[in-house]
This record gives sequence, C-alpha cells and structure tokens, in this order.
Amino acid sequence: MLFKTRGRHQNYSFEELNQLKCDLTSLKEDVQDHFESINANSREIDINNDYICEIDNRLTKMEEKMDELHFLLKQLVNKAKLSVELSKDEQRVFLILYTHDKFLKTSKICDKSAIEQEAVKEALDSMMDKGVPIERDILNGEACYRMDNEFKIRQAKEEIIQIDSDVTSQYQNTLLKQFFES
Repeated sequence: MLFKTRGRHQNYSFEELNQLKCDLTSLKEDVQDHFESINANSREIDINNDYICEIDNRLTKMEEKMDELHFLLKQLVNKAKLSVELSKDEQRVFLILYTHDKFLKTSKICDKSAIEQEAVKEALDSMMDKGVPIERDILNGEACYRMDNEFKIRQAKEEIIQIDSDVTSQYQNTLLKQFFES
C-alpha cells in the first residue's frame, strides 16, 4: 500500500505494515483495557456511594431514635420520685449546702455543722455516692462544695431528702446562735 506523506509517496514493506498493524492492535487493546478499568471503577464508586447513602440514612434514623430515647429517659428521671436516706451528719451537711447558694469551703461547712473535717468529707463523699448532686470546685487550693440549684428547687417541691426534725431544730438553733453572736 502507498501512504501519502508530505506530498511524496513512499512504499512500505509488508513487514513494516504488519508491525504497524500489531502496534495499533496492541494500542487498541491497551485503550480498551483502560476503558474497562475506568468503567469498573465507576461501578465500584457508584456501589460505594449507594452504601454510604444507606449508612447515612441508617445513622440519621439512629440519631432520631437516640434523641427520642434521651427525651423519654429525661422525662422518666425528672418524674421519678427519688428517696435518699442520709445519716445525721449527712443531713447536717445537706442542710448547710441546701441553704447556701455559693461554694463553701470544707472548713466553713465544719464550722456551721459543728462536725469534724474528716466526718464532713466522708458525709460529702457519701452523699455524692448516693446521688445527691453536689458540685465540687477547687478555689485557692481548697475543695469547695455547693448543691445543684435545680436539685434545690426539686427538693423544695418533692422533699426527696427527708430531714429529721431533731437535725432541723439543731440547725435552726445554730443559726440563731450565730446570728446573735455576730
């Protein structure tokens, strides 16, 4: 066969044409393999995208269910009638925290309750273990405590913690004594 190149005719040998045909066939196969690889990858990407969308939908449903459960649990906890029994020392410490809004140092709780520092610390730890929401903070290197305000409101409405009348009268007498001494 004759090919036209730059205005001149050139004769190619049969072997050169065969080699050219083989090269073109090989190139065509390589391009075809490349296209098949691209198509396979595209299908894989589509499948992965479908899986991701399905997982996303499931996660969204799980989040909705978790939100519902959280809401229901919160309602149950708020409505539940808690009853916590405290020892006499714990009741004294409870009354002090209940009647003060600010953080109190352990030493101040000791002074107001007339209980030794170790007993106050034990009472605080025990109350926290029993579920009484007491906030703890470190101020000037000393542990300070106060009762959660929401719990105070709930205590006033529902009397979750029962305080013996003896402890209440002792606390009132202590307050009166402190008032008249100052």
